[in-house]
Amino acid sequence: MIAPLVRLDSNPLVRPKDISFVRASGAFNPGATVDRASDRVVLLVRVFEKALRRSCLGLALSADGRRIDEIWDRPAVARDAPYEHWGVEDARITYLEAEKRYAITYTGYSRDGPRVCLITTDDLLSPARYKRHGPRIDGENKNCVIFPEKIDGQYVILHRPMPRMVLIRVPKLEKKWPADGVPLVGPQPNTWRSSRVGAGAPPLRTEIGWLLPFHGATSIEEGNVYSMGWCVLDLKNPEKVLYVSDTPALTPEAPYEITLNAIPQVDMANFKTGVRVVFPQGLVERGDDFVVYYGAADVSVAGASVNKRELISSLADAIKKKTGGVPL
Repeated sequence: MIAPLVRLDSNPLVRPKDISFVRASGAFNPGATVDRASDRVVLLVRVFEKALRRSCLGLALSADGRRIDEIWDRPAVARDAPYEHWGVEDARITYLEAEKRYAITYTGYSRDGPRVCLITTDDLLSPARYKRHGPRIDGENKNCVIFPEKIDGQYVILHRPMPRMVLIRVPKLEKKWPADGVPLVGPQPNTWRSSRVGAGAPPLRTEIGWLLPFHGATSIEEGNVYSMGWCVLDLKNPEKVLYVSDTPALTPEAPYEITLNAIPQVDMANFKTGVRVVFPQGLVERGDDFVVYYGAADVSVAGASVNKRELISSLADAIKKKTGGVPL
């Protein structure tokens, strides 16, 4: 049995009513990392502005990773570029230790559709230092994460040309990225990821491999339920999948993970049994635990934790016994 995630007692961590700079109907899908200067957890939260029906990124801070201490009264990333005019959504944050800088991938939405975009910075708490690099991949795409270190001299990136997750390698982040890559994990009929999958948080290096939370969704006919699973990739050859969850590590069960009433940030025709969503985008180490941050019901931010040693031990045992799911 894989060590279970336990929802934080303080959930939801960020709610629409906590956003002061705009009337929000959603504050969800948080990118997360630890700010190296202050040792605080930084969350870049997707804020859906009810009146304009557009998203920007807000910023929240936590000292212990379990309770929010501060939420900015202004956007951290507004819709400033043409490729963002319809929305700035779903950030993931990677700290590149060797370069002492952060790489933020996000979805820039415009008349060209959803595009994978990139920001880099050496100071997460100074948006004036954020450098936009624009769309990185041709065509519509989402759910992109960057590994925290190079492998064989190249950056390693996961993204999602529908409906599967692929891996690419690039020599420079600032150049265009391939629109397709090596398939890693895809949908499996009659499972919790029957329709599509996508990368969750940037992976963390562990003794058993790269630890990656990812999301899977069922079809619209099955309710379009979003859940979270674990994936472990080989440290030296991340194109090799060592483990993938056969059952969800976290699935919508808590009241704040299920929205039955209509909300403006989603097309309710896609959610026949209500919005049932656990959407992981952040993974940090805090003390003896891993903490996963996720969007709950496309409304709020929530978190769940698991003891690091227990999780790694249980995953190592599953890898040894080959008891995980089927990647593709």
